[in-house]
Amino acid sequence: MKAKIMNGLMKLAGSVAALAMICAVSNINSTCLFLAYQPDIPDSLDA
Repeated sequence: MKAKIMNGLMKLAGSVAALAMICAVSNINSTCLFLAYQPDIPDSLDA
């Protein structure tokens, strides 16, 4: 019984880790694209 519970917890932990990795990678990619964008500065603001 204890072995079945541990086996189930290990499968669950693996799934949670995979989901966390997917979320982290998707957030990093979207953040990098946002931070890489720099709008043009209008000529009137240049000193």
